[in-house]
Amino acid sequence: MSSEILSEPFLILVILAITPVIFLLWFFYHLNRYKKKSKKLMTITFLLGAISIIPAIILEVILRNLIHQGLGLLSIFIYYMIGVALVEESLKFTSIKIYAYKSQLFDEPMDGLVLGVTAGLGFATVENLGYVLHYGAVDAIVRSLTSVPAHALYGAIIGYYLGEAKFRKKPSLAFVGLALAIFLHGIFDTLTSVVPDILGVGMVFLMILAIYFGIVRKEVRTAEAESPYKTVTSY
Repeated sequence: MSSEILSEPFLILVILAITPVIFLLWFFYHLNRYKKKSKKLMTITFLLGAISIIPAIILEVILRNLIHQGLGLLSIFIYYMIGVALVEESLKFTSIKIYAYKSQLFDEPMDGLVLGVTAGLGFATVENLGYVLHYGAVDAIVRSLTSVPAHALYGAIIGYYLGEAKFRKKPSLAFVGLALAIFLHGIFDTLTSVVPDILGVGMVFLMILAIYFGIVRKEVRTAEAESPYKTVTSY
């Protein structure tokens, strides 16, 4: 390997890029009080999420050439909804559906939520490494508070609804979660595109807090309440 690849700045940037991913994986893994998640399912789902960035890049390049992005707010929002959010969230959805969803180890609603986060963070890891190695440490800090947790939360929403679809035997619920994740992702990208830097970062950070406390935390509580592993122990 070249000395540049092994240089301290490179290693520091890699650490900065993956630290928020590790923290969020740890955080969501330990949210469930009743059953530990399958590390096998998490590893495979993470890798599928990471690999999904390849078709995402290809599709986004194609759609960028097909969709006219005007200067108006609505035009920008539609572009990010179709040209970015639809692509990325559909691929995260697929990363869970093609393997983990069919597994017998996926046996409670919380599995869906955690695996959704895992798929989102697999995607975010590769994306974040690319941005941070190109733009540097400041970008790493900003993205650790914005884009990385955003990908985790979109994944949580997708995974939660996949879990509900499986255990309630209502397949249509899966697409409710996908649609909600796409919509939130479209708003996020639109804000980062049209709002000046510092204000934009502040707004999307507040949006992330709102998604977590207003949506995902409630989903966690519902998934826990539905867990077949729940005991009568009071917490």
